[in-house]
Amino acid sequence: MLTVKSKEKDKSEAKDTDGVLHRGISKRWFSKSFTIADDVEVKGAELKDGLLKISMERIIPEGKKARTIEVK
Repeated sequence: MLTVKSKEKDKSEAKDTDGVLHRGISKRWFSKSFTIADDVEVKGAELKDGLLKISMERIIPEGKKARTIEVK
């Protein structure tokens, strides 16, 4: 299960001192859960230009990998 949550900023962090005129993301709390396969590993996450990018990799166990059988 992969869960993405927002967190509420402290009142001291809420001041806009960086000159931003408009924030597109609401300051409301949210939570979204995704069901992912057991063989998927989350590598990292990045928030850039207002988009959240979550990097995942599928790890295939040896028992599920394709194998070659030689026919004589």
